Amino acid sequence: MDFLKLQFLAIIQGLTEFLPVSSSGHLALFKSIFGLKEPGAAGPVLEILLHAGTLISVVVFYRKRIWELLRGLLKRDRDAWRYALTILLSCIPAGLLYAIAGDQLEAAFSNPKVICLLLMLTGLILLSLRWQPKRPTPGTSPNFLQAFCIGIAQAFAMLPGVSRSGSTYTAGTWLGVGSGEAFDFSFLMSLPVIGGAVLLKLRHFSEFTSGGQTFGLLVAMVLAAVVGYAALKLLSFLRIAGKFWWFGIYCLAVGALGLVILLLK
Repeated sequence: MDFLKLQFLAIIQGLTEFLPVSSSGHLALFKSIFGLKEPGAAGPVLEILLHAGTLISVVVFYRKRIWELLRGLLKRDRDAWRYALTILLSCIPAGLLYAIAGDQLEAAFSNPKVICLLLMLTGLILLSLRWQPKRPTPGTSPNFLQAFCIGIAQAFAMLPGVSRSGSTYTAGTWLGVGSGEAFDFSFLMSLPVIGGAVLLKLRHFSEFTSGGQTFGLLVAMVLAAVVGYAALKLLSFLRIAGKFWWFGIYCLAVGALGLVILLLK
């Protein structure tokens, strides 16, 4: 894969990791439609670095919140420990699902038609925000049961084409969590999951320089981090403006268009 293709995928990853449009689905579709392939070890290494880049962007975006949470944990603050436990609890469904059906989940990435259908499902999930019966109370944090249910939505989003941020935010607001808290919780709960995914794939890191693309891969990681931070800023603005559901229209359109292109190929 040449330098420009690497950076193209980094931009796609940075944008779609946080915008509720499914990064895994977009990357798989672009690779399938445009014939983008990673020779040898570049594939898993690229995935590691792009996820590491988006992990950095979340940490930078929520640096104050994370620092306050860490200080609270060190001071044995009850609210800080409770919040940390809700984050850990939300990660259990995804961990269990990967342990039980990890191979089947990864096999789904090779079926672009299924990805298109799941993108359309994501669109319907996001459009459901338009018909919520009431606005959640501002400042309402998730309790343990809500956190676990949001975690189930996160586990479901391990399927390519299902947006992690879209499904978790939508689940949180439907469960009665405040809009701002559902937004923050959606991304803070992603830290252990993304970090765990990076650690699981570190076995490929010894192959980092085998393809002779070290510089391009590093630039791609940085680019994914920068674009991811910008995407978080944009998404935060749209959430405040009540326009989160707009992405549902986009997902429906992309899923339908992708399905038509694949059927005509």
